[in-house]
Amino acid sequence: MQNWPPMPGDYKVLEEESKVAIVTLTSNPEDFGIPEAAIVGSLKTENLGIERIIANIISNPKIRAFILCGKESQGHYAGQALLSVWKNGADKDMKIIDAKGPIPYLENITQEAVKRFQRQIVLMEDLIGELDTEVVRAKTIEINAMRFSEFNEESMQAASRKESKKIAVSGAENMLVLPGGFVVDPVSFSIKQVV
Repeated sequence: MQNWPPMPGDYKVLEEESKVAIVTLTSNPEDFGIPEAAIVGSLKTENLGIERIIANIISNPKIRAFILCGKESQGHYAGQALLSVWKNGADKDMKIIDAKGPIPYLENITQEAVKRFQRQIVLMEDLIGELDTEVVRAKTIEINAMRFSEFNEESMQAASRKESKKIAVSGAENMLVLPGGFVVDPVSFSIKQVV
């Protein structure tokens, strides 16, 4: 598939015809170079990282399953959030329903993209904490052998939900505003709550 994946990230594209994407969470994707997978990449955050995964997956309708493995991101629970968005979606404010992380908001994709992701992915294998590449490879081979019904929707490009809002807070310029009154300082990348 030409020009896939559309979003940048910490991943490696492997077998173009594979049905399986592997998310290694905070573990190094290079350690999981499983040739039977379509793509192997990391996920460290419960927001921007998930947005990029959704955008990349819905642009490739061949991918029907995920394997979550590797070490969970401490404090962010990115793997748990990815499971939650697949099972439960996002609310009207684009907060991932039942996600445990502190800022599980999807600011840069639409509900339509989330729903497409939920329809397209028929299996999310929870191997969070698994570091043995042979276990993950065996599961990848097993899933690729499954007979999923063909996904009859075209490749979808994730549209941005809205332009990022920017405000000045405490003398800093161009802070990114997150739901709940949180802002991201562009210099230190720290998150503050504005009262």
